[in-house]
Amino acid sequence: MFIFELEEKTPCYIFYRLDRKSNIGYEWLFISYSPDNSLVRQKMLYASTRYTVKRIFGDNHIKQELFGTVPEDVSLAGFHKHLESANAPPPLTMAEVEAQEIKKNEVGVEVGIDTKQSSMKSVFFPFNPDAMDKIQEFKDGNINYLHLGVDTGNEKITLENTDNISIAQLSSMVPIAHASYHLFNYKHIYEDNEVESTIFIYAVPVSKSSIKEKMLYSTCKTPVIQTIEEQFKICIARKLETDDASELTEEYIMSEIHPVKAEQKKTFAKPQGPNARRGQRRITKT
Repeated sequence: MFIFELEEKTPCYIFYRLDRKSNIGYEWLFISYSPDNSLVRQKMLYASTRYTVKRIFGDNHIKQELFGTVPEDVSLAGFHKHLESANAPPPLTMAEVEAQEIKKNEVGVEVGIDTKQSSMKSVFFPFNPDAMDKIQEFKDGNINYLHLGVDTGNEKITLENTDNISIAQLSSMVPIAHASYHLFNYKHIYEDNEVESTIFIYAVPVSKSSIKEKMLYSTCKTPVIQTIEEQFKICIARKLETDDASELTEEYIMSEIHPVKAEQKKTFAKPQGPNARRGQRRITKT
C-alpha cells in the first residue's frame, strides 16, 4: 500500500482515504508505522501522540486502524490479513472445543431400536438388573450410596459400587480417570431437625475423559435421572455436576442443599425534621 514510501527507521502516521462513504463523508484508514529498529525516543513520541492525532483528525471518520513494524505489515497484503484477523471468531479454550464436539456429536449417536430409545439430545440405555435391585435397596434405606456407569459396548447403565459411607468419604468414591454417576443419601441436622437429602452427582474429569465418554455420559444423564425419579419415586434434592471430586465437601453439599437466604436490607430510618413553626429568628449581637 505505502511500502515504497516508508523510511526504514522512521516512524510515521498515514491517513488513507477509502472509497466508501458514511453519512459524514469518506471513511479513512489510519496507519501507525513504528519500525523495531527506530530510536526509542521516536517510538515513545509516536506512541504518546497517537490518540491525540486521531482525535484532531476526527475519530468518527476513521473506519479501520492498522499497525505495523515492518513495511510488509502496511502493504495491501498486510491490510487484507488484518481484515481476516479482525473478522475471525475468537479462539476457543480447550473446554469450549470439547463442549462443541460433544454438542456436535449428541444428535449423531447411533441408537438401536431393540436396545434403547432416543430423544432430542438424550439417549436412553436400559439398566442392568443388579443396578435396578440396588437402586431399590437405596430407596429402602439399606444403603446410602451407589455408583452407576455407562457400558458403551453393551449399551447399558451398570452398577459399579454400593456402600454405606459418610459425607467425608464421598469425594474418595468418585473415580478420577473416567466419568461416573453417583447417588448419595445425606442424613444431617438442619435447623435442629433430622433431614435426609438425596443427591445425584455427575462427575466428569475434564483432562482424563475422552470426548466420546463425555458425550455418552452427557446424553444419558437426563434419562438416568428420570428413571430414578419416576420409576423408583426417589426425590432428588440436588443434581450436581463436577470435574473435581475434591470440591464435594460437607460445606459445599450443605450450601447446595440449604442455600443461604439473602438478608433483606434494613431501610434507614430518616430522623424526623424540626417542626415547621420555629418561632422568630433570634439575633445575637457581639
